[in-house]
Amino acid sequence: MKRIILAAMMVAVTACGGNATLSPVGPSSSSAGASISGTVSGIGATATRSLDAGAFSMLAATSSSVTVTVAGTNISTTTDGQGQFTLNNVPEGTVTLNFTGSGSTATITLSGIGPDDKVQITVTLNGSTARVDSERHSKPDNNKREFQGRISSIDATARSFQIPGVTIKTTATTAIRHGNRTMQFTDLKVGDHIQAKGAMDGATLTATEIKVESDNEGDDDDDNDKNEAEVEGLVSAPSGTCPSVTFTVKTTKVTTNSATSFRDGSCADATKEGATVEVKGTKQADGSILATRVEFEKAAATPAASTLSGIVSASTGTCPAVTLTVQATKVTVNSATTFPSTTCADATKNDATVKVTGAKQADGSVVATSISLTTPAPTTLTGLISGSTGTCPAVTFTVQTTKVTVNSSTTYTATTCAAATANNVSVKVTGPKQSDGSVLATTVALAP
Repeated sequence: MKRIILAAMMVAVTACGGNATLSPVGPSSSSAGASISGTVSGIGATATRSLDAGAFSMLAATSSSVTVTVAGTNISTTTDGQGQFTLNNVPEGTVTLNFTGSGSTATITLSGIGPDDKVQITVTLNGSTARVDSERHSKPDNNKREFQGRISSIDATARSFQIPGVTIKTTATTAIRHGNRTMQFTDLKVGDHIQAKGAMDGATLTATEIKVESDNEGDDDDDNDKNEAEVEGLVSAPSGTCPSVTFTVKTTKVTTNSATSFRDGSCADATKEGATVEVKGTKQADGSILATRVEFEKAAATPAASTLSGIVSASTGTCPAVTLTVQATKVTVNSATTFPSTTCADATKNDATVKVTGAKQADGSVVATSISLTTPAPTTLTGLISGSTGTCPAVTFTVQTTKVTVNSSTTYTATTCAAATANNVSVKVTGPKQSDGSVLATTVALAP
């Protein structure tokens, strides 16, 4: 009797102890600005196969990392062993992500990314195509959220449905549309891909707007979807009278008319200079947007202004991203901080005497809007020198239990460095006090 034995070999590359841990490799550890995190699956990401041979079974698995890059930037990372990745410092607006892996090169486009958004996505790769299965936007400055995903179940009684990771609840005022066509809740079906925006309460989003996207290539409304456009930012150069107003958001011209709806504010509120708005509408041939909806976003409460004066200590980081301490208060410096009549490097170094103006944060720290150098009041010490060390012009010694440092900038009145820094010599020292309590001498004179 012949027996055919099916054998399989699994080759695993492991670290010490047989376990290997893969971690995302990001461009920076900083979490400033927007971030995109997600999970990638499909061809080129992870493939798993089970072999069953009757009396025994084996698992053969192959996996490879996928490189995820923000197009047009040097922001890049690779997925870990679970297909997960995180990109930090992502620019706001519309971004294109490039996915490159074994057997797969594809792109997706994400729009409406705010300056501090935390975006979570799941993506399926298949050769040269990529599908966004779910998309979630979290904005720390308010409670508004945006999600994308496919409907997995519908609760008609509660007028709600489920997409991956969140329950979407509708109300009588929720706008549901497909392209320019208004839909009812009863028109929704399992498998529809939707975009939802609203306010979060735990794991439930109460939607103000739901956009339905059909997978049918021949759907007439798909042509409308292709012409849809949106932009978010500050209103500038408004002209006209409500409801017929034109203005600019970022570099995009926006036009409103009698068919435009305004949410969370009036036409006057949403079209005034400096208003923060989110515009959705139809892209015109000249690149402008004919707005179907303008949402007015009320400004967050302005943090309390704070002013600090003192000596810099515990300075860490590299300009323009530096943290330091003044008067026992943590101060954060960023690219928006200005430095009147000085530089970031000079104004953030230890022992610099500065005046900090900025916004006080919830944790008591200050985010600096400006830092200027100030001239500290001089300290004067008179007494006998002890503990003198070093060689002129760089010498340290003690006067009245206070450490004194002299350097090449120190001047000596009617004496010399050598004579004025010797032990048991009576001196008068003048100079600014440092953060550690010592004195950096600007002048040293012999005392009678």
